[in-house]
Amino acid sequence: MSGSGGKPGRGPERAGGYVFVAPVLVLTLVFSVVPLLYVLRRSLYVGNVFDLDLRFAGLDNYREVLTGDGGPALLNTAVYTVGFVLVSMLLGMGVALLLDVRLPGLAQVRAFFIIPVVVPAVATALIWFTLFQPNSGLFNRVLGGVGLPQVSLDDQHTAMLAVIAFGAWQFFGEVVILYLAALKGLPGDVLEAAEVDGAGAWQRLRYIRLPLLRQQTALIAVVATLTGLQAFTQIKVLTNGGPQGATRTALYYVYEQGFNLGAGGSSGRADAMAMILFVVSLVVTLVQLAIIGRAAR
Repeated sequence: MSGSGGKPGRGPERAGGYVFVAPVLVLTLVFSVVPLLYVLRRSLYVGNVFDLDLRFAGLDNYREVLTGDGGPALLNTAVYTVGFVLVSMLLGMGVALLLDVRLPGLAQVRAFFIIPVVVPAVATALIWFTLFQPNSGLFNRVLGGVGLPQVSLDDQHTAMLAVIAFGAWQFFGEVVILYLAALKGLPGDVLEAAEVDGAGAWQRLRYIRLPLLRQQTALIAVVATLTGLQAFTQIKVLTNGGPQGATRTALYYVYEQGFNLGAGGSSGRADAMAMILFVVSLVVTLVQLAIIGRAAR
């Protein structure tokens, strides 16, 4: 034992802990912090980044983003994210509640919902692109058969609905799996006691299951929100940001500005939008984590 009265081996134990943590810290620094600072710096400059012909512009890029096409892109991102989160979570929770029973063959049915998660998004988006075709697409033929208006990818009033539908379908399987895991962790004795006391299925759902799922619901909402804010693949494949920018999201705006430098694009505006999207994602995540903390108390 050391003369200072410290516990034996405490120094080596701490050193060992630092050794295990160091790789994570280094990777986070190299692949997260450094790129973030680099993008932040570039967002304050204008010019051709590949020729290193840069000029300090302060917040001009941010002003151009918010007053130009970037403003509607942020609004489209908010609309898509809200619709995506609501549809995927409500649908996923409903399906999970239906599957939370003991019946033969349900294990295979549950496994079916992982398919949209593991299949590449580009492949499934191409299939949905075919399904939404005006004359030959299955979806619009069904809608027309029941007297409902078509959902066209070329119509600025319905294109966002189609994109939200695809995104929610792609993600809701993950929501089903997360909710099924949460439902399996609910205390069975509480549910059995409520049933013995005469509580019906709706009462057990409203007063027991849903309150007990509050923390898991908030956590799933965080994941869903971050997924919605990063929408890109479905936009690129289904609509290319059109028609007339109706489905151009923030991340798609970054792509347009960053990879079309010869056609009016700007790496500075792309970096500015990326920083705005990062701040929005950070704020939304912190708010939702605060809600999770309150739900846990």
